[in-house]
Amino acid sequence: MGAVELGEEIARQRKLLKMTQHELAKDICSQPALSLIERGEVRPTLENIFYLSLKLKKPIDYFLQFLMQEQSAAHINKMTYQIDQLMDRHEFEKVYRLVQDEREHVEETNNRSWYVQYLYWVEAVSAYQLKKSGYEDTIVSLKQLLSDEYALINEKDFLAMKIMNAIAFIHAEHQQYTESLLYYNKSLKRDFDRENKSPLQLPRIYRLRILYNKAKTLYEIEDYEKAVEELNAGILASREEHNMSLLGNFYYYLGQCYEKLSKDRATISEAYKSAEQIFVFLEKKVYLDILYTHKKEYL
Repeated sequence: MGAVELGEEIARQRKLLKMTQHELAKDICSQPALSLIERGEVRPTLENIFYLSLKLKKPIDYFLQFLMQEQSAAHINKMTYQIDQLMDRHEFEKVYRLVQDEREHVEETNNRSWYVQYLYWVEAVSAYQLKKSGYEDTIVSLKQLLSDEYALINEKDFLAMKIMNAIAFIHAEHQQYTESLLYYNKSLKRDFDRENKSPLQLPRIYRLRILYNKAKTLYEIEDYEKAVEELNAGILASREEHNMSLLGNFYYYLGQCYEKLSKDRATISEAYKSAEQIFVFLEKKVYLDILYTHKKEYL
């Protein structure tokens, strides 16, 4: 991280508050100077960062973290992109080895960087999936990452949301549904428009995954009405974000809920047929096989 990333974040926060460069720069520096800062061509002084943070309603440490990373931004972006892709494909063995290698080359200081925090999260999740860490130990490790001392660095790239989603998912796997729903609800209450953006995903897109996981948990505890609410919210959000990644899954679970709620055959069939169309379009053969094996009568 460096001047470029800091400048981009200052510009992003300014636009979120609907401020012009002139308004933000007033009594701090000139508008042309702020323009150079936002483009990353000039590194602001500590005094300027302090006054900018006051106007942008953020703690100064929030902006300082962009100047305190121990590795280059290019390397961090490359590694997080690679790890996020492996996580999405559930290639946890590769993830775990990659994180172990990275941890050997990253020096941890008293002021933990965002990248080290990110590696701790990935390590905890991959170790759990590989059965190198048990349920209770993993939950303890993940909750420690949410402690107040890490609140600022967890704001970047919606890391807090990812940690909460992991805690909720693991609780649900062990039938601790009350705790699971608690953490899903915590993550969904966050302001997705103000969360930082990661190289791979946007916060509002990641919200779809949380909605889907929460709906599955509600289905498991047989709260089908609430599950339908979350599934419809996920379908609507998928359309609004023009993202089809989980749309077929939403429709599939919607069909299952309708079955449990004894809806009419046409309503159930419509949900499964919508799932089928999306799975065909996205070439999701595994999901199509499940659909044709278990729900053929509705297609």
